[in-house]
Amino acid sequence: MPSSMSLSSIRSSKGFILFAICTAMFSDGFSFGIVVPVIPFVLKHQALVPEKDIQISTSLLIAAFAIADFFGGPLCAWYVDRSKNRRIPWYAGIVLMSIGTVFFGISSRFWMLVISRILQGFSSSILYTVGLAVLVDAVGRDEVGQWMGTAMSCNNVGIIISPLLGGIIYDKSGKMCVFAIMVALGATDIVLRVLMNEKTETPLQSAQTKPTNTVSIEELQVEEKGLQVQVLDMSRPTSSTSKLAGTELSLEQTHHSIASERTLTNSTPAAPENSGSETTKTRRLPGIIKLIRSPRLLAALYGCFINECIVASLCAVIPLFVNSIFNWTSLQAGLLFLTIAIPAFAGPLAGALADKLGARWVAVTGFLLTTPSLILLRLVDHNSKDQMILLCGLLTLAGCTIILFLSPLGAECSFVAEDESKNQNTDMYASSFSLMNCALSAAGLLGPLAAGGIEQKFGWNATTIALGALCASGAVPCALATGSKRAKNAEAKHDV
Repeated sequence: MPSSMSLSSIRSSKGFILFAICTAMFSDGFSFGIVVPVIPFVLKHQALVPEKDIQISTSLLIAAFAIADFFGGPLCAWYVDRSKNRRIPWYAGIVLMSIGTVFFGISSRFWMLVISRILQGFSSSILYTVGLAVLVDAVGRDEVGQWMGTAMSCNNVGIIISPLLGGIIYDKSGKMCVFAIMVALGATDIVLRVLMNEKTETPLQSAQTKPTNTVSIEELQVEEKGLQVQVLDMSRPTSSTSKLAGTELSLEQTHHSIASERTLTNSTPAAPENSGSETTKTRRLPGIIKLIRSPRLLAALYGCFINECIVASLCAVIPLFVNSIFNWTSLQAGLLFLTIAIPAFAGPLAGALADKLGARWVAVTGFLLTTPSLILLRLVDHNSKDQMILLCGLLTLAGCTIILFLSPLGAECSFVAEDESKNQNTDMYASSFSLMNCALSAAGLLGPLAAGGIEQKFGWNATTIALGALCASGAVPCALATGSKRAKNAEAKHDV
């Protein structure tokens, strides 16, 4: 019995839940990125499509993942919002991920690869929608930024390093070795997800039950004391025995009626309020529609979109650029992305800083510091050792500053959801994170297309200016709408 109790406490512990979510985020990013450099060669070597259609087929497979990821999040949030159940979509994500991985391994037709990417896209959207909501429930309000930064950094690291490893492994060992790595990582993720025992009651539900019961008991005790005093006063010898008995009976009935009324009020809502709330519940708009009317959330989503757009665009254009300038191979180009991946491990520090100072100026600083690094990439224009050092230095600087707005704005999505959950009397976390997932998936699709088109038509200099302008544009809505000094404001409201 003690061992089972110990195992149960470990499964529901904060540390284990956070480890499981961060592992799932890394696995999701890694599984997405590892097949990207492999897909064109799989299509060619297995003759799944005509050689002239390889480029469009590769783009179609990437788009299939992004589209499924984009629409899967709102569908999952709609279900969670209506059913208040996170476990069913959580385990559904595990099933979809497993089937998608198997379809990739056994694919002998193009349509099997399409199904694989669609299922993996749906699985990714469920992870962002439900997984991040579970993470927020597991940590305290003042730690959301730190742990949100950790989880999203794990996802970014997986996305950035996986194409490099995927290309190397495919060249050396072939498709089945890539599949084996996906299976091993996916199996680890599945075991952790199944073992994880997240909270069944959200913080909103806890807040709704505990204070109400405490207040009602105190009020009932006050009523009882008042009635006892009245009974003592009425039981003086000056009153007749029959009158005293009648008074005590009347007071006792009053006491019981007050007690029963209090109990009824605390156990179930009053009839008029209940009917009104039911009407409101049936007529209320979906959580996503309510959330997108929040300027604070829109600013956060735009910032997350910019972050993903920059990373995805660089991943799309950098390999061809360094090949044309420095004659670098795909391996050298992949190693270059470590300059962005390694600073991502500092994401929790940026989140912790936002927890203390507020997200607004931390994020604005990140936008303003990242912009020059992106624009100055245009200085790299010929083959020399100094130019290589300059490129690595600028990308490292961009990697260090971009985390300043990713982690705080990711946490902002949870804070907006918390406020709206209290206002609407329902859990809005899943809806909020589904919108963030939509922003990220849209950026992952549109960013490479736009950057590749600009680079092909206008050149490298125009591409760097476009990326810099996009980054700078995020500072304006962030400065106007993002929350500031969140912890102090929350304490002030609590004191009032």
